[in-house]
Amino acid sequence: MKIFNTLFIIIIIASVFFSCSRKHSLKTNVPISENTFKQDSLAFELCKMYGFDQGIRTNKLNFNKRELMPKIDSVNFSNMVDFIIKNGYPTEELVGERNMKHECVEAAVAAILLHNPHRLVNEKVYFDLFLKEVNKGNIDNAFFASVLDKYYWLNSPNKKQRRVFYGSQFGKPCIQTKEATNTARIEIGLKPLNDDEFIDCGQEELNMPKKRDK
Repeated sequence: MKIFNTLFIIIIIASVFFSCSRKHSLKTNVPISENTFKQDSLAFELCKMYGFDQGIRTNKLNFNKRELMPKIDSVNFSNMVDFIIKNGYPTEELVGERNMKHECVEAAVAAILLHNPHRLVNEKVYFDLFLKEVNKGNIDNAFFASVLDKYYWLNSPNKKQRRVFYGSQFGKPCIQTKEATNTARIEIGLKPLNDDEFIDCGQEELNMPKKRDK
């Protein structure tokens, strides 16, 4: 019974990225350039990753997501890192303007980063890798702060009023971490915050900033 459930899950997930990526299929009767072929191939790889990322989260799947989802997220993250190291960041120039118009291409990196914030916070090698893309202008620094803050938001000891470190769409940081927060914001290209842009967290236990492993 388990094998049939597993096959069903795989089929559903595969159908998600296939429906997205088939838009990039090549017409055999139309000659294409080598560059176009490469762009379409790279776009297809991004669509596969995005398909797995979104497919595992569909409400139509009935299985233990808590167990399987982190494994798929981890594989997706590794595949995205390999993609960037091998090919470069997926810009319009790399994958083509027409391909970048598709959600599965444009949103692949953002979705995978948001589902793996712990990899950036805990592992310096990945923080540095994506910070380089921030510095190149390929990743918006405010979005990068949101990815990092998602980790702190998820792991906040205060579950009623979750705390963040950088200051982002997830909330305002604590005034108690003002110096460290502003130093971290400057590191990723954001302006330091004024006192009125912080909140007072009193004597709360704050698990921030997290020291990254080398």
